[in-house]
Amino acid sequence: MKEIALEIPVCIIAAALIMVIHELSKSVVYLCVRKIQRQEASHNNSILAVWRYIDPLGLLLSATCFVPFSKPHLFRIRDKKTNMVLGITGFSVLLLLFISSIAVLRTGCLGMDALFSAGGMVSRVAAIFWQYMAILSFDMFIANMFPVSTFDMGLVIAGLSARHYLQVIKADSAIKLIFILALMFDIIHYGCIRLLRLIL
Repeated sequence: MKEIALEIPVCIIAAALIMVIHELSKSVVYLCVRKIQRQEASHNNSILAVWRYIDPLGLLLSATCFVPFSKPHLFRIRDKKTNMVLGITGFSVLLLLFISSIAVLRTGCLGMDALFSAGGMVSRVAAIFWQYMAILSFDMFIANMFPVSTFDMGLVIAGLSARHYLQVIKADSAIKLIFILALMFDIIHYGCIRLLRLIL
């Protein structure tokens, strides 16, 4: 019981951090692309309002299915190139978070080896936190491969073809149903655990 009471808040904190890093990175890239294009950025709120990126349903799924998803900043993007760049950025950030977490767990870099070996509550929390960072970032990477219109794959498809993106929007309900079934049958998380066992 104590382990569950410890792990659930750590899981939620890790999920919230991943959501913020994922969406904030895309927001920063969006502003940079617009600046390079010498166009005014079209968005409603400050990108630094990081709490807006945290999806309550995504947090719930993090604690139950270990598959988070974030709340995207609502941009008005008209050109294909920007959509493509944002989609690739989202995937790259999640992959980088996963690789970084695995590196910390395997090598104890950033001084974490001393923390892990110190014993006590702090070392347990640190180890659990980085395990959840690895699991949740990878699961979120796989979840974003579903062609939901607001996910990273949706942005990549929008960057490739407006016609295909319109088809994705039309099939949005069916795609979300498949995504929910994948969550219910634990397909995404099971794949992640198998991969982690091979790596670690």
